[in-house]
Amino acid sequence: MSTNTVSALPTALAGLLKQYAAPSQKGDGTTAQTAANPAASPLSLGRDEAYSLSLGSTQSGSAMLGYTRLATLGAQVDGDLQAVATQAASPGSAGSVEVEVSRLAGVQTLVTSLFGDPDSVSLGTGTLTVQMGEMDGETGAFTALGEPAGIVIAGGSLNDIAQSINDSRIGLTAKVVESGGGFELEISGQDTGAAKAFALSGLAELDFDPSRPDTSPLTLTGEAADALYSIDGTEFVWPSNAGVPVAFGTTAAFSETGALSVPRSTLSETIRKMMASFNGLQQAIVEMTGDKGELAANANLAAGMFKRIGDAAMAEYPTGGDLSTLAGIGIGVEKDGALSIDQSILAEALGKDPASVQSLVAQAAKGMDDAIRPYLGSRGAISSQVTVLGSLLGRGSSLLDYLGGGSKATGGLAGGATSLLSALG
Repeated sequence: MSTNTVSALPTALAGLLKQYAAPSQKGDGTTAQTAANPAASPLSLGRDEAYSLSLGSTQSGSAMLGYTRLATLGAQVDGDLQAVATQAASPGSAGSVEVEVSRLAGVQTLVTSLFGDPDSVSLGTGTLTVQMGEMDGETGAFTALGEPAGIVIAGGSLNDIAQSINDSRIGLTAKVVESGGGFELEISGQDTGAAKAFALSGLAELDFDPSRPDTSPLTLTGEAADALYSIDGTEFVWPSNAGVPVAFGTTAAFSETGALSVPRSTLSETIRKMMASFNGLQQAIVEMTGDKGELAANANLAAGMFKRIGDAAMAEYPTGGDLSTLAGIGIGVEKDGALSIDQSILAEALGKDPASVQSLVAQAAKGMDDAIRPYLGSRGAISSQVTVLGSLLGRGSSLLDYLGGGSKATGGLAGGATSLLSALG
């Protein structure tokens, strides 16, 4: 877990993550960065018995409950990640998504009246002001976005104006079109979407207000609009007809309105399961190490687990293709340690190199599982920590109680001694 993304974490957890990543002093006086190695002992990234022994009985009991809960959750995550690694190796088919397309995304297009010779007619000279903005599909209101731009129109013919608009490179295109025995100037936006509308002013013959199209000498033949579609009765909008997200990791291309069946692969669902499992563990650790959490006073081992699985999520894995990290398929780590995804990047990666995505997900799931496995089971670090805490509860509320046996000492040390001090003496 990178220590440059810890601002949303509890203070204790964030501090420990920074501590684990801090350079360590070497014998020659230089420093060495601590490497995150899933195969290394988890004790180096969490458990500190002296730290645990400094707790009072109330804190020890709370920590025991917290680590018991973490062990149960960790076992569930372990099983989930093993299943994900297996499923990712052979994605198969996951059916389809049924989509109802009500409206295609559109480009705003304006045309002038018909004229005879496109080089002899003049629509005026001066500065044509272009204001980009967004249309409200329900009210028809136009909201300006950004600063207006000016296009100098030195020649007023249709061809002169078209060339001036195209040369300006401000997001509009223009062309002279022969139609019905005459010629007209057509001005269009370059991109679809409600946020790509535009208003024109400065030249009377080219004046256009998107909120009052009927008052303009120009005719609106295409509206700036988002695609409108629904899935299972829920409506969505998207500014383009390409790369439209319709399910986790699945996008569609719209070419017409009506019903559309979009195939999806199991791999997208497998990725969702991997992320849900990872996020469930990380968010539980954040909760338990917070001010009111069970591990607020004993966060070392949980912080090590948090960091190790986070490092595995960001590690590189060989796939035989261009992809080597989850970031390459749109999966990133947020400031609270959770994974998030850009579905358009995932969809692009699935379309371009599905084999590499498949290999990457399988390896990443296994890497995460390998990172947390040393913490789990009867011989894992969490079980050992619970044993230490339980012994502390049986001996007293302080380190001196523990070393001296205390009023609650029950034996169990070498030679039947009732305290660590008597065992040593």
